[in-house]
Amino acid sequence: MTGKITGQFELMATDMSPKNAALLTVGVALLTHFIFNRYEPILFAIISFLLVLVPLCLSLPFQNSYGVSSSIGLSFTIYHATLLASIAVYRLSPFHPLARYPGPVLNKLSSWWLLRIGLSGKRHVFIQDTHRRYNSDVVRIGPNELSIVDPDAVIPVLGPNGLPKGPAWDGHVRHSPIRPVISWRNVLTHSKSRRGWMRAFSTTAVKEYEPILIDRVSQLVELIKSHEGRTANLSQLFRLFTYDFMEDMAFGGGTEVMRDGDTHGMVAFLRQAVEAMAIAEAVPWLSYYIPSTFHRFYMTSLLRAQERVQKGSANKDAFYYLNNEGGMAQEPHPVLVAVEGPLIIIAGSDTTSSTLSNILWCIIAHPEVYRKLQAEVDRFYPPGESALNSTYHADMKYLDAVVNEVLRLYPTMPSNGQRASQDQGIHANSIYIPPHTSVRIHIWTMWRDPRNFYPLTESFWPERWLIAQDPSLFDGKFVHNSESFNPFSYGPASCAGRNLATKELRMVVCHLLQQVDLTFAEGYDPTEWEEKLRDPFTLQTGPLPVNVTPRIKT
Repeated sequence: MTGKITGQFELMATDMSPKNAALLTVGVALLTHFIFNRYEPILFAIISFLLVLVPLCLSLPFQNSYGVSSSIGLSFTIYHATLLASIAVYRLSPFHPLARYPGPVLNKLSSWWLLRIGLSGKRHVFIQDTHRRYNSDVVRIGPNELSIVDPDAVIPVLGPNGLPKGPAWDGHVRHSPIRPVISWRNVLTHSKSRRGWMRAFSTTAVKEYEPILIDRVSQLVELIKSHEGRTANLSQLFRLFTYDFMEDMAFGGGTEVMRDGDTHGMVAFLRQAVEAMAIAEAVPWLSYYIPSTFHRFYMTSLLRAQERVQKGSANKDAFYYLNNEGGMAQEPHPVLVAVEGPLIIIAGSDTTSSTLSNILWCIIAHPEVYRKLQAEVDRFYPPGESALNSTYHADMKYLDAVVNEVLRLYPTMPSNGQRASQDQGIHANSIYIPPHTSVRIHIWTMWRDPRNFYPLTESFWPERWLIAQDPSLFDGKFVHNSESFNPFSYGPASCAGRNLATKELRMVVCHLLQQVDLTFAEGYDPTEWEEKLRDPFTLQTGPLPVNVTPRIKT
């Protein structure tokens, strides 16, 4: 094939003038832009053919007037300059489907700029600033991607009949045909894969995990108490705790990082893997070629899951439900079960540890909230009663207010999961989303908008959630758009593990506040907290050094 193409171009080289050769090169480059725009090839062979072999063949007509090296250089220069210029003109032109929406020029030109921002960890801040800069509920954050902060667009985009997941999810699994439920873009396949997860996180199943959770929460609090007289980094201790618990809950045990430390580096590995996911978030096809930390973590967790699937379970852990060990009518393929392993660890460990860190930072930074919440814990669990007993957790209104307020200010996925329109565009309220357009409902910005939450919009104020239930508690202008607030996402792709995550957060906070008093360590500047938050995919927190004073001696 290559020989035939080369032979034809050799014949052209004897007859074509440099001017015509240049025009041919320009024309073929424009055709290449059309191919990339219409089909977005990701296979290395196709990309190499279009970007290397084609301009190499186009150098042959130039060789009638120039040397080989000069012809190749001229051909490549004209070809790629035309291709880049064509892409730039189209993306900035009024003919682009997203031309009506404002956004930074560099972001309109290339996704590489959003990748740079993602790797810096400040994607959430950049998108918020972009909405404010253009004073618009819709901004263009990539050549083919929109960010939306209109609450009325939530249901059309995320709801039961909303948009499927976008191309970023292909990048998370390197475009593999076998993937965890969270990465399936096909709605029907996602729904089928989700069934096992719904069983694994049903009310009955979560109740079965509770003894495991109680043991691990007790171990965590004892570990924190052991830091009396020395600084404890709560962020790191929470990471160790959630990793141990998710290993217990998912695989039936196997790690003791709270006891032994992160001796194998898996907890650190997990955090590095999440940071590497910024690549897939911005330039999904690039992850196909770069063996990032995330993919190494993915394979390690996959092997762990395969071992668990093969050996069966000694108790009803998550894989008991995912692996059909309860005797379902239709047994899933073992490979399709094992592939869920990395998701369990990332979704269950990383997000919960960051939320716990944010909760503790918020209440320690606001002593009046700390005292009020601790008083509620003491009221429901007086001396002699263990706060590990979850019976009353759901009745603790102030605890729920604190958790909701933390999730409003510090959502686990500040930039939310990407969705994408298909062959037909849709109207999300008054916003038109053209075909094949990636979309994010940017909750970091939406929940920090005074049109949705007022007053003290960007301040930690748990009382707003109590006032929303009883408006007589507040005299003045009050806005509380609870319909915009879905911390576990919305619709058929919402977080299946929300019941377990909620139970975990409540139990840790209650038992911790019953057992210890916490203050920031000497020399720590709490104003640095938000500056050190990062948004590569899920929200990442910085260190949280505290002093520990036990309230109840053991």
